[in-house]
Amino acid sequence: MKLERNSFAIGIIINVVAYSLITLWLNSIRTTAALWFVWVLIIIQIILYVLIFVKSYNRSRVFGLKAAPGVTLFTILFWLGRVNDWELLIIPLLVVIMLILSARNKNISMQRQYLLSDNN
Repeated sequence: MKLERNSFAIGIIINVVAYSLITLWLNSIRTTAALWFVWVLIIIQIILYVLIFVKSYNRSRVFGLKAAPGVTLFTILFWLGRVNDWELLIIPLLVVIMLILSARNKNISMQRQYLLSDNN
């Protein structure tokens, strides 16, 4: 459980930092850089943005969040984050809440269930 929790925490933090750095870089060079380069950065930024929500959703499934409400919740948060500058509020809140829930979680994901089984 500790390995899974730490893996999630490190992964989501690296993802958010990478997203933030790409966003800042993109905002600073958008008017002067070549159009093809700007589009490459935009695609990378979108992929990182989606990964934040996908990782959070996958971790919430370990907590016991059902598929339908989970998809609905994370889809709403995803789209709200794209409204103006709401991502400055949505992403940090999502990450903090997910890290807190992850720290309090006592469940283990299906991918790591084999660690608990006795193979004597």
